[in-house]
Amino acid sequence: KMLSALKLAKMQMDFVASVSHELRTPLAVICASAQNIADGVVDEKEKLAKYGTVIGHHSRQLTELVNQILQFASTHEGRNRYVMRSMQVSAMIEWVLTNTRELTAEAGCVVEKQIEPELPAMIGDFSAVCQCLQNLVLNAVKYGGSHPNITIRAYRGRGDGHAEEVRISVEDHGIGIDASEIQHIFEPFYRSPVVTAAQIHGTGLGLPLAKGIAEAMGGRITVVSKVGVGSRFTLHLPVVQAGEIEKLEVHRVAQL
Repeated sequence: KMLSALKLAKMQMDFVASVSHELRTPLAVICASAQNIADGVVDEKEKLAKYGTVIGHHSRQLTELVNQILQFASTHEGRNRYVMRSMQVSAMIEWVLTNTRELTAEAGCVVEKQIEPELPAMIGDFSAVCQCLQNLVLNAVKYGGSHPNITIRAYRGRGDGHAEEVRISVEDHGIGIDASEIQHIFEPFYRSPVVTAAQIHGTGLGLPLAKGIAEAMGGRITVVSKVGVGSRFTLHLPVVQAGEIEKLEVHRVAQL
């Protein structure tokens, strides 16, 4: 227990250091850019547009960081409340791709989607599941290496007990994960030595949050990875059974 407590304390301190760095860098860029504009150092239209792009990019980084911290705090304290409804996978994937379009474009990332036709409806909280999938996409971009191309696939499958499920996989061709690290990547604050050495910054919260959401929806996340080849994270979600859609819709109306 003492070793576990010391390990957690170290991870929390590393988290604070990482967050401090991730806050300081974009804030410094935003402040410097804004000051240059205010001082009249930059007044040409093209340069102003460039500065605006830089400020927007770093502002989005800060927003994502703050959102992850707030989500983790809510989940950790048990304050999250989900509205379970039937939802379509195509709408969810489109929402995520739209919401991450600027970030993937900035990274030079090409996203390919392959959606099996006529997939059944799933059960879940639309916003929460979208956030879960978005975390997997952003994770793929971050660790996608010099060519962060991503493939998103959605298809039918059979889960434990042969229950029908929908699977959504996010596959990258990046640095990959060593087999000894896979058991730790869903632990809050965890950052592998390889990632730290490569100076790939992050909070260590994206995957734990995704895992927590998946499990709250009655699903799970699995991962297959090979160092130097890439990783594939798969979100497994239960399918709405016959006769359940009407009940879910009644529940949805009752929530309004």
